[in-house]
Amino acid sequence: MYITKDGQIQSEGPQTYQVEGKNKKNKNNKIKRPKKHPILRMVIKTFFITLFVLILLIFAAGGYAGYQIYNIIKDAKLSKNDLAIKYENSVIKDMKGNTLGVLNGDENRESIHLGEMSVYIPKAFISIEDERFCEHKGVDIKRTLRATYTYILNDGSSPFGGSTITQQLVKNLTQENEDTWQRKVREMARAYYVEQEMSKEEILELYLNLIFLGDTVYGVQKGSNYYFSKDAKDLSLAESAFLAGINHSPNSYNPFENINQQKLQEINNRTKTVIKKMYELGNINTTEYTNALKEVDSGLKFKQGAFPQTMFSYHTDAAINQIIGQLQEMHDWTYEQAKLYLSSGGFTIYTTQDPEIQAKMQEEFNQPKYRTRAYDTYGNLQISQAAMVLIDHKTGYVLAICSGFDEKTEAFGFNRATQGTRQTGSSMKPIAVLAPAIDKGIITASTVFDDNPTSFNNGTYNPKNYGAYKGLITVREAIENSQNIPMVKAMCLLTPAESIKFLKSAGITSIDEERDYVLPLALGGLTNGVTPLQMAGAYAAIANDGLYIKPTFFTKVVDSNGNIVLEANQTKTQVMSKEAAYVVKEILTQPVKTGTATNCRIEGMSVRSKNRNNKQ
Repeated sequence: MYITKDGQIQSEGPQTYQVEGKNKKNKNNKIKRPKKHPILRMVIKTFFITLFVLILLIFAAGGYAGYQIYNIIKDAKLSKNDLAIKYENSVIKDMKGNTLGVLNGDENRESIHLGEMSVYIPKAFISIEDERFCEHKGVDIKRTLRATYTYILNDGSSPFGGSTITQQLVKNLTQENEDTWQRKVREMARAYYVEQEMSKEEILELYLNLIFLGDTVYGVQKGSNYYFSKDAKDLSLAESAFLAGINHSPNSYNPFENINQQKLQEINNRTKTVIKKMYELGNINTTEYTNALKEVDSGLKFKQGAFPQTMFSYHTDAAINQIIGQLQEMHDWTYEQAKLYLSSGGFTIYTTQDPEIQAKMQEEFNQPKYRTRAYDTYGNLQISQAAMVLIDHKTGYVLAICSGFDEKTEAFGFNRATQGTRQTGSSMKPIAVLAPAIDKGIITASTVFDDNPTSFNNGTYNPKNYGAYKGLITVREAIENSQNIPMVKAMCLLTPAESIKFLKSAGITSIDEERDYVLPLALGGLTNGVTPLQMAGAYAAIANDGLYIKPTFFTKVVDSNGNIVLEANQTKTQVMSKEAAYVVKEILTQPVKTGTATNCRIEGMSVRSKNRNNKQ
């Protein structure tokens, strides 16, 4: 059976194929197909294989790309916590809730509500940045396609972007700037999700508080302050149009830097572009439009607002530095990283400063009677300096400090109260000798020493008293009159090793364990000296029944949602027994009653004291 050339089925006869009008038979009565040229055959074969592989690759690539896009979109959703300004100035408060100042980072920002802005600000930004903002769901397809078309048409450049306000918000919040299609897809997906989470008003408000507007200025409130020395609510239409117009390249339009006629013309042209767009979209009427153009032509009234670093008190400086130090320990950050986090996180910092006590202490500290004048060895007149620290011994809170007689002129400068180490003199006796020796039962208040000229260490150390020698006296009497010899003898019994151990447990960290391992330690003869803060902390432990609490200048740091992000790390150490602390406190009443510190007496208040005067 075979098929003829006219399509008929034949049951018998030779099988034939019509090829170029001729029937060809082989010796087996079979028709052979003519052989094609080998090169042509190879080309055709290669073409079809290539086409097939290409089709497979297109499907594979499409599937892989689709898979990638799916994963990007699936993981792109932002939480409520992500939809917050990452960089906002932090506020510092005292323990009564009064604001002490604002801590600025590299970004000056102040968040405000839409109702606190000029009505023209939102209109201007929407008009020039995203005219269909109220209509789209996060992505403006029409604008995106148009931007893509002009990008291709102009060999990789476009006079405008395709990003909506929502997309710009996402980019600023996430700080993702890589130039990839994956980032763009993720940005679009996130913009869509943001539109599901927030209202248009919330998105616009967040955006206007977030945008960079030149120099270190972020948000329209600080932008208004910087360019016009006004609040955002007081901006005119033309001034609002200026802010919106510079959004794409703020520093290029800065009217305070490298200003010339050409730059002023560029500023005016850009501002007019925004005004015309607002009018074109019906966001302003004809009168507003005309008046705004006239204002631009007559010259925008730029007036630079300053953002000086707030000059905090020494207490606030100490609080900030203490928080930074704790952040460094927690996160292994550098000082700069920790400071940026603290100053730019929009936190509320609660310090331990008592405003009333600080004011009273400063008032007393400023009295001229505390300043002494003397000539140094070179004949130069020198004026004394001083520092003061007041601690609540029950909490460890530093309530107030003073750090010098002169007016504070340097932010985060040298702080004598917390950084200035000085020789302590006889004020070291209670914490270097009395407290540890009494706690260990080595001496008591009634232990008797012979107060007479004595040489120690084989005659190499010969301390002297500030006044007369008194012979046999008790420890209580030795402290009352600030006698030196009995305290050195007590140190011999205690040993410098035990003294140093106690001092370090009570917060005296400036002690040098090797070079201060000497008998003069009993009288305050130190290698490095001690800061007023350390001395106050150690004395507070005696007042607090032997419990040392690490002094702190802050209680907590709270984020904008009210969550506590950091609390003061206050270590507590029982450095001596309550009974020993009671004995030391009783001994320290003697200098106030009848001894060398009667000037410290306060009517109606129990006072313990040990003054510095001595002669080693």
